[in-house]
Amino acid sequence: MKAVLVVALGVLVYGGYCLYQSPKVRREAAAVPRMTCAELIKNGSGNHRYVALTDAWLDLGESVSQGDRDTGALEMYHPLYPANLKEQPAPRDLELIVCIMDELERRRIRDVRNEQHRLGQTGLGELTGAITKGDALPGWARQSFALKYPGIVLDRCWIITVGEYEPTELRASKLLNHGVMATLAAVAMMICWWVWRRYVSKPRIRDSHARPFRRRNPHLPKRITG
Repeated sequence: MKAVLVVALGVLVYGGYCLYQSPKVRREAAAVPRMTCAELIKNGSGNHRYVALTDAWLDLGESVSQGDRDTGALEMYHPLYPANLKEQPAPRDLELIVCIMDELERRRIRDVRNEQHRLGQTGLGELTGAITKGDALPGWARQSFALKYPGIVLDRCWIITVGEYEPTELRASKLLNHGVMATLAAVAMMICWWVWRRYVSKPRIRDSHARPFRRRNPHLPKRITG
């Protein structure tokens, strides 16, 4: 049962970390500048590492991706464009690319897009990520873009990377939930350990008033009565 106590302490530390990080991430998310796709293309991100695009959209075009089945790692790129456009621009006119580094984030964006399609609307909501230029793209991605989007000028594009611990309200809420659940689980395990230590692991004490059992020696002669 000592292992239970060690695990409980580890879970408690994790829960405390999540509870500490949640308000910090929420404050950072509130400080992220909001801008449209056109504003990012025109002015860049300035000195800000993260920005939140308010009108980004992507359609059912081809993605450029590379993954590792053993580790579950993902690196996917897909063109972005303003939601007010009726269709994806020609490759030579593309200036925004989203880089998705997490499978759960890929599914979230996919589900938002599918729901917007179902409603006949466009827009992914606020898309928060780290901003870099297209010249930072890896070689394999540049080659794949050249094949799938001939004419695209990658060095002119802005890359917004999501799925790498960017500060968002969603991540702050997840940290809060994880912190609360981990803390409750740790407290429950500690209570179980205390109960086991208090009532189960104690050795039983023999009753001193009980009459000891005497085993009869079979070699002694039987007493004849009467």
